[in-house]
Order: sequence, then structure tokens, then C-alpha cells
Amino acid sequence: MSLRRMVTATAMVFSTLIGTACIADENLDLGQTVLIAPVEGPIGKAADFLSDEVHARTGIRWYIRDHFDGATKLVLCTVDDVPKGVTLPTDLKVPEAAEGFAIAVKGDTVFLVGRDPRGVLYAAGRLLREMELRPRKISLPRSTQVSTSPKYPMRVHQLGYRNSATSYDLWTEENYEQYLRELAIFGCSGAELIQESPPGEKDSVLMAEPQWDMNLRLGRLLNDYDLDVFMWYPVPILGDDQEKYDREIGYRERFFEEMPRIDHLFVPGGDPGNNHPQVLMPALEQMAKTLHKRFPDAGVFVSNQKMIPEWTEWMFNYIREEQPIWLGGYVYGPGTKHSIMDARKWLPEQYQIRRYPDITHNVRCQFPVPHWDGRMAQTVGREGVNPRPGHNQLAHNTYAEYASGFGSYSDGINDDLNKMIWSALAWDPNTDIHEIVVDYGRLFFGEDVGQDVADGLWMLQENMTGDLLENETVPKTLAKWRAIGEKVSPQVRKSWRYQMYLMRALFDQYTRERYLAEMQHEKAAYAALAKAPQVGAAKAIAAAKKELSQADHYQKGDSLRQEMAELADDMFHSIGYQFSVKPPYFTRNPERGALLDALDVPLNDRPWLEDQFQQILELEDAQEQLQRIDHLVNWEDPGPGGFYDDLGDPERQPHVDHLSTYEDNPSRIDRMTEAHYRWVNNDTIQVDPRFRYSMLSSAQTLHGAPLIMRYEGLDQNAEYKLRVIEFGRFGASIDLVADDKYPIHGPLRPTLPLAPVEYDIPQQATADGKLELKWGLVEGRGTQVAEVWLIKKK
Repeated sequence: MSLRRMVTATAMVFSTLIGTACIADENLDLGQTVLIAPVEGPIGKAADFLSDEVHARTGIRWYIRDHFDGATKLVLCTVDDVPKGVTLPTDLKVPEAAEGFAIAVKGDTVFLVGRDPRGVLYAAGRLLREMELRPRKISLPRSTQVSTSPKYPMRVHQLGYRNSATSYDLWTEENYEQYLRELAIFGCSGAELIQESPPGEKDSVLMAEPQWDMNLRLGRLLNDYDLDVFMWYPVPILGDDQEKYDREIGYRERFFEEMPRIDHLFVPGGDPGNNHPQVLMPALEQMAKTLHKRFPDAGVFVSNQKMIPEWTEWMFNYIREEQPIWLGGYVYGPGTKHSIMDARKWLPEQYQIRRYPDITHNVRCQFPVPHWDGRMAQTVGREGVNPRPGHNQLAHNTYAEYASGFGSYSDGINDDLNKMIWSALAWDPNTDIHEIVVDYGRLFFGEDVGQDVADGLWMLQENMTGDLLENETVPKTLAKWRAIGEKVSPQVRKSWRYQMYLMRALFDQYTRERYLAEMQHEKAAYAALAKAPQVGAAKAIAAAKKELSQADHYQKGDSLRQEMAELADDMFHSIGYQFSVKPPYFTRNPERGALLDALDVPLNDRPWLEDQFQQILELEDAQEQLQRIDHLVNWEDPGPGGFYDDLGDPERQPHVDHLSTYEDNPSRIDRMTEAHYRWVNNDTIQVDPRFRYSMLSSAQTLHGAPLIMRYEGLDQNAEYKLRVIEFGRFGASIDLVADDKYPIHGPLRPTLPLAPVEYDIPQQATADGKLELKWGLVEGRGTQVAEVWLIKKK
């Protein structure tokens, strides 16, 4: 519990015992406060920020003066630049570390004192979290005393003005300034800007100005607040094209000259770009020389994302042997084929490691949602609204000690809460995660609903856990967000944060209701197919198609659809949120948070079944038709004494070895995770009818880690065969061995259309009543297997 909450709780007890008079003594009324601060410079910006944020929440305006007057006072300054006439308290302890600050109350004066100007900004943000802010009322416990500095210096979020983002390409400088202020409340130290386009070019129809021009203005804005300017500036594939090389280097020389500030340059080594480090490192050295002419202290960082092991080995050998003085350090980002612990071992100590955590994606990403239902993976998708407080605390704290901080990978505001959590935890990893989420709720929704909002955000994370059909949290989550809407002000109800979380709650409920209905139709369709031996294939299929077509008449969710459409329109106009690839939204593709485009994604196997029906009806042999229908009806049945595992379904993979737990290892390195194939085509927005849902999700291991299944209690005298669908989006070449000594098959890649393949298991492998199956990566990115049947032969 924070100091503010402890004092508030104590005051409530005292009010019961000795009356309300004591409460006034416990809390300082800041309704008539005057801010004492410089008018110009970063501290002036901090004072403006504090005054504006207080006014927005209370309607009270704190006016800024550069000298004392008779009102309650709030002093903003650094230890080395104290306003004239102000004497700092002798017991005020400001940490020596950069960005540190102290807050103390002495009489009717509140002191916010930073070690440097940025520390003052963070003191202002912390004060907002410590105060109680209500309409026309501001109070602060008189006992408030804070002295703190950040543990990790890099606490930066990528805010790239580009087409890939779900919102930023419609933002103005004013949008960016407000968002930076809000991020600073939780300790964010800057922004990473994205520079990809040549001068004068736009990569989005929504952009008001070229990316180059906006980045120059954002650089000035960040500098005004003394916040770090990180640049993400990839190098395209250069090969031996000297003309292209000179042109690209020329762009960078011009950009560095025009930018007002750059603290950190990150050039990804892959994703994008696929340059051998023999090409990349000399190009980066030339860029560093140009950069350091104007910004001599700027750090130059490089990653090895998606590099093959030989390239990674070359790069680390180069750094160890050459010890380049122009290189500031290494970025550990998504797609890296080794652990961050390995990177720290391989890298000379003088080079920093910066994390590049993917906090914006839910699937096909660095920190995928664990134990996620495949239907949600196909609908909420890769970049859907994703408050994941517990997941992000685990991802941050598990690996924080190996780096100097982070610059997050983010492509929009769908991960807004995640940004605040990473900022606060990088300041202090021991901060209570629940306190962070409650403060988020209080500050952006209102003092009285902080805990309600926190509960609602945790519930949205819980909506992502396990079988969607069985998840009773989903309807409760929508009820929670509707109840929050009844409690907050009209302004908050129209705010993008409330609307964004309500949108997710509505979407989850709509999807679950539709899923329940569609599975009933599918159940009825299979019942109709089971009658094929009595009525014939054609009649059975006709009856099954009729049952499946009932989904076309689903009307129960119409009101939810309308509500989501209205919210999407509101958020598009207020914050530029793009929920569809269609006009007027024009988000880049369906997996970029296009929830409106996912409202009709099938939630049962109808596309696959109807494709199968067509194939069956084209067969001339009636007996073969019936056999194919029987195969559909009994798809998952392994027969007596057999076992079936749907490896992409966390509820139906009992024989899989997870290698490590999510709690110990939230990354995808050295752990089995569920992988979800992208079913909706990014170009056509159509689903591929060749896939059953059980084929779309698979178990996966990356970068050479084995995929293992183990069985016990087998009949020692029986013979077994394996039926398997080895499939995933990587299309890698894999092999399979039983008990580490019996080859089942050599290197194979999946082929379409998918169908189960059968292999005999040597009887020696099961003679002890046990069996281990181990898939190994031969070539490609990772091992992926969708379905496995272990069948006892008759």
C-alpha cells in the first residue's frame, strides 16, 4: 500500500474515533496553490504539465509564479537552481543519481526537488499519483515524503509516426505532447521515433505530413521536456549496390544534421533488413561517425534479430575482437535466436544491452499470450487491445537485470497500460503491480473508480486465459466496464481509454456469444453427418450444411455490433484509432487491431467442413463418400487404448513437455508455446478453407529446442502407430525420433492440403509401457506440430 493510501486509511479510522476535524490536519488542502517555478526551460514545462493535469482532473488552475506570495505553495526546482527566496528543508534528501527527486511537505509548502531538470518532471508525475484529485478539491497527506531515483536509465517507448501503427499516423504534435506527459507520470524517459521514409514521403493515406518532418518536430518537443530522443532507423538490404548504399547513407547524414537532438540510434540487424554483419557493421560505423559529429554522446546500438547463427557468431566475434569505440551497445529484440543471458555472456562488459520488448502484440510475438484460446487468437488477434498487467510484470522483471533498460516495441495505444507498467517497473522493479494499475485507474478515470478500473483491467487479461467457452469471466468483464461507465463523468465516458477497454469487453462478449452459438450449429451438423450410413452422403451433407448456415442468421449480437461501430467511430475521431482496413480507418492490415474486420471470422470449422463436403460429393464411389464422412465425424477419436492431443489447445495437450514454465520463462526461448497460424489473409481479408481450427494452432519450440511428448501406461504387449499433422506457419523441416533411438521419419516439411500422416512405432519403444516422441529442427525457424494421435493397433 502506498503512503497516500496508508494515510487515507488512517484518516478514515480517526474520523470514526475523534471526528472529522483531525482529517483536515492530516491532509494539506492544495486548492489555492501557487506553483513556484521557472517559466521557461524543462522545469517550466514540468510546471505547465502539472498545472494542466491538475486542472483537467479538478477544474482548479494552479498558476505559476517565479517568487513566493501568500498562498499555499508548491516549489519545483533542482538542488542546484533554487528559486530566489526559497530555502530547501534541511532534511530533504534528494538522491545523487540522475533523474532522482524528493517530495516533502513543510508547513503549507510542498517541495518537488530534482537532482536535475528531468527529476523535477518525474517529481511532478509522482505528485499526481500521491494526491487525491476530485472536482474542485485537491489534497495531499502532510506526511508525504518521497526520495527516489530510477534503477534503469532507459525507459523509452516507441511512438512511431507510420502506417504500421494503429493510431499514430493520425496524431498531431499536440497528441504526442499530451501522451508523453502521461507516460512521464509513470517514469518514461523518452520516445523512440521511427525513421523509414525518404524526405517528403508519407507511407499512410492518413498522414498530414511526411514522416521526416514530423520526426523533426517531435525531436524538438522531446528536447523541450529534456526527454531522450531514441531513433529506430533500419538499413535496407544493401548487398553490393554502391549507389543504393551512398543514397541511404546520405539520407542519414542529412537527417542527423536536421534533428535537434538524438541520444540513441538503434539500427536493427534484421527485421527489417537482412544484411550480413560484414555489410551492416561498416555501414553502421560510417553512420556513427556522422552522428557523432553533431551528437558526440549519442549511443549507437545494433540488434541481431532473425539472424542465422553463423551471422550472429560473426557479429559477436567482431565486437569482441575489434572493440569498436563508436558502438554503444547491443539491442536484444524480438526474433533473436538466443537468450538475453547468452548475449550478456558473449558481449564485452563495456557494451550496454538495451531490451527491445514487444509489449504491443499478443500472438506471433516475443511474449505471446499464454494458454490462449485459438478463437481469440484469430479474432482479438496480434494487435488487439491488450492490457496484460501480470504478463508484463513477469516479462519485465524476469530479465531486467541483464540490461540497462528498454526501448519498447509498440505500434499504437492498444498497449497503453503495458507502457505505464514497464515505465514504473524500470524505475523500481519492486513496485507493487496492483498499485500501478490502481493509480492508472485513478488518474485516467477518476479518484473514486481507481480500484474498479484496476479490477476491470485484470479481468480483460483473464478473458484471454483458457477455453473461451468455459471462461465465465467474459460476461462479468463487460458488466464491470458498463458499471464503471455509470460511475465516471461524461468526459471520461467519452475518453479514448474508457472507450478502448469497453470496446475489448464488448468484443470478447460478442465473440463468446457467437462462439457458443456456432458450436451448437457445428454439433448439430456432425449429428446430421453421423446419419450418412442411413440416409446417404448427399442428404447427410445437405442437412449438415443447413445446420451450419444458421450462423448466417445470428442476430443476438446486433446491438453489440452497433455499439462497437459507434465506439470505433468515436475513437477514430478523438485519437486516430483504426479498427478496420476499410475506409475511413485504413489500418495497414487485419492483424493490426482491426476488430471490426474480425466480427464475422468463423468460430467453428464451417469453412473447412464445406470444403470437405464439396470434395466428398465429387467422389463417384458411394462407399468412399461414407468413409470420408466417417473420418470427419470421428476426426479426434484415437480408438480404444489410444490418445489424442490437440497441441495448440492448452486444455488438450496433456502429453507435451513444456520444457520450462511460463512463470520462470515468459519468453519463447527454451519453452514450448502455442502458435497460431494467421487464418485471415492480410490481402483478401478472407479465411483459408483448407484449415480446421485444430490445424491453425500448434505447439512450437524455437531455434533448435526439441518438441517432446511423453506417454505412460501403454499396453506393453501392444503395437502402436502414430497419426500426426506437422504444421505451422514456419514450414520448417523437422524430423521425429522415438525414445532417442528409433527414427520415425527423416527431415520433412509440411505440404498443403493438410491431411494426417501415419507412422508405425517400433514395438521395442513401447515395450516398457512408456514412449517419448521428440521432434527436432533440421532447417528453419522452429518446430511446430498441430495434432497427434497415438493409436493402439487391433
